[in-house]
Amino acid sequence: MSGLLSRAAKSAQVRLARNVKLNALDTRLAEPVVSFTFDDFPRSALTEGGRILREHGWAGTYFAAGGFCGRRVDGLDYFDRDDLVRAAEEGHEIGCHTFSHLRLPVAAAREIEADLERNAQFVAEALPDCRLSSFAYPYGDLDLGRKAQIARRFPVCRGIWPGLNTGRMDFAQLKAVALERRSYAAPEVEAWLDRAQAENGWLIFFTHDVSDEPSDYGCSREALEATAAAVARRGLRVLPLKNAVGLARFAA
Repeated sequence: MSGLLSRAAKSAQVRLARNVKLNALDTRLAEPVVSFTFDDFPRSALTEGGRILREHGWAGTYFAAGGFCGRRVDGLDYFDRDDLVRAAEEGHEIGCHTFSHLRLPVAAAREIEADLERNAQFVAEALPDCRLSSFAYPYGDLDLGRKAQIARRFPVCRGIWPGLNTGRMDFAQLKAVALERRSYAAPEVEAWLDRAQAENGWLIFFTHDVSDEPSDYGCSREALEATAAAVARRGLRVLPLKNAVGLARFAA
């Protein structure tokens, strides 16, 4: 019974975090915009994913968790400091993903603040002029209290709930569409792009590693190339998160 109650309480917290909008603003875009984002920053997200974006003249957002730097975890090589510098030099945005890839709902508020500060200091050592203004929730995991805590520090926060950002946008939990091996389907990508064009919406894609044999949470080179080609064919503007925000016209 206690396990059932615990799951029910967690489900209620998830619904609250999803439905209670914080940092919500009424917006209007004059044109659709697309953003490509990469969580955890596996090295292939830059060497392969970055190459694909660069071929189209685009830049993305890389959510770095400093604790992964220079490590190999579950068969994946993660970024090192040179990769961090290279990403910034290529025009990509560096975002925050906590330092330790924390599960926020089970971490104390003080622990989260210390971890966020540690990640900021880590990035500043390699990129002294970089200000982390965008955040992605590790595992997409959050509750209302942690959402409010993160939103006080970061003006742009991205979750993993699928959807198109339009109208009253929740900048504390922007919607995003996964480009993951386990769920990717080209017709669904085309359908999301159709919606973005029809509604002048902001469509955010996210994934992790990029390779011919990606992890379950990663994206194949073929799938990312096909998605990029579909975006380019439609002539859509592609921007990192912090830049895309600048296109929104906010209601008075």
